Amino acid sequence: MVDMVVSLAQRGFTGKIHAVSRHGLIPRSHRPTDPYPPFLTLETAPQTTRGLLGRIRAEVKTAESQGHDWRAVLNALRPISQGLWHCLPIGERARFLRHLKAYWEVLRHRLADEIASILDEAVESGQLTYHGGRIETAEVKNGCVEVTIRQRGTGNLLNLTVDRIINCTGASNDYRTITDPLVVHLHQRGLIRPHPLNCGIETADNGAILRPDGTASNTLYSLGNPRKGDLWETTAIPELRLQAAELAWDLLRSLKERISLPTAYSIAFQPAAPIFRQLFDRESSTYTYLIADSATGEAILIDPVLEQVDRDRQILWQLGLTLGYTMETHVHADHITGAHRLRELTNCSILVPENAEVSDIDGYVRDGDLWTVAGQQLKAIATPGHTDSHIAYLIDEKRLLTGDALLIRGCGRTDFQNGSPEVLYKTVTEKLFTLPDDTLVYPCHDYLGRTVSSIGEEKRWNPRFAGRNREDFVELMNNLNLPYPKKMTAALSANARGGKVVFVMDYQI
Repeated sequence: MVDMVVSLAQRGFTGKIHAVSRHGLIPRSHRPTDPYPPFLTLETAPQTTRGLLGRIRAEVKTAESQGHDWRAVLNALRPISQGLWHCLPIGERARFLRHLKAYWEVLRHRLADEIASILDEAVESGQLTYHGGRIETAEVKNGCVEVTIRQRGTGNLLNLTVDRIINCTGASNDYRTITDPLVVHLHQRGLIRPHPLNCGIETADNGAILRPDGTASNTLYSLGNPRKGDLWETTAIPELRLQAAELAWDLLRSLKERISLPTAYSIAFQPAAPIFRQLFDRESSTYTYLIADSATGEAILIDPVLEQVDRDRQILWQLGLTLGYTMETHVHADHITGAHRLRELTNCSILVPENAEVSDIDGYVRDGDLWTVAGQQLKAIATPGHTDSHIAYLIDEKRLLTGDALLIRGCGRTDFQNGSPEVLYKTVTEKLFTLPDDTLVYPCHDYLGRTVSSIGEEKRWNPRFAGRNREDFVELMNNLNLPYPKKMTAALSANARGGKVVFVMDYQI
């Protein structure tokens, strides 16, 4: 609309202009502002639209009391606006689009002063009038168009007679209905998937276009407006420039082992820099582990949790990482793995322990398998007992991700999933307890807030093993009489499909 009004003014048009939008909001202008300090981080930001709105409104009041303009507060959000959108659940993004999109557009995307002055002069002279409402009817009569507008708020009908109606809504971003031949062809070939928010298409974190089955293309990428549903703020030059640079770098990294760059243009890649993070899901008391190389961006997640997929993607995005694999220590009974959802979103591969009865995965982890991440060796160790297909992961002979085989001052139960107290005792005492005492122990669960132990500590202080022989341990484990996990049925069902949740609709009355 703004471009059209300015264009008409430049052409000397002096007639009446009616600008109709559903909310009747008036575009705002830029003003010089002092830099405003960051007041939100992705870690502290509310995870709901209502919460974000309340937090921003409160900050505006604080800023104005200190002599700042509201524009400065919104400017401070720009560096993390994509991250904020990325972290909102899909339902909250839809709520934003329904209730706040129009306000965001006029407050965040403001007009240059010279453009704003043209609109202000048109309003003051009576040439331009803003209307809030919807066009009910438009009928051509006697060379003119008779328009009926249902006004916002009152519901009253406003009748206007005009010479032209100009649609200023811009090109459609709903890829379900776009008739452009290229988009139609991509649909027919099964190469794109419209975004569930009906704005743009779904893409992986690196811009790779997702197919209808959720897998990411390795030849088709996008940036800018088609990624609006995933990134929201994605059409301004700074955002486009960053996306283009990140995509170019990602493609270069994928090629660097297959091509030889001329010496004059060679890039000095940084040495491997290991990343290790312990992440926690409060509801199931589950630890997820991130292992990555900051130089190459390669990442592995071990024991991801479905409810924490958004958190995991946020961390990957913040650290500039690409998820290559999700790996499991075992088939979990107390939570649903996030592996399937992460594969849908990132095109990573799902690996589970050998002999685990799991479908829809990409491969198995076997005893003795080795990976190298950022110069660190990741070794798989078969640790049956809690379940019959359990794996622990030893990182560089220093950190041991024990799953449920060995917990801090405890161990996993052995009364279902083909568990065996005899086998678990042998696993812990003859495998894990033979590692050096200073080997750090990182469990899959802890219910008391503890994060790490060591092999030496557990040999001395773990009440299920210290001072107990095999028979004592078996008797103890066989008489725990623990209740089954609350989510056991749903978890085992989904985890048998790599974390794919199947919803069953019950229409009984």
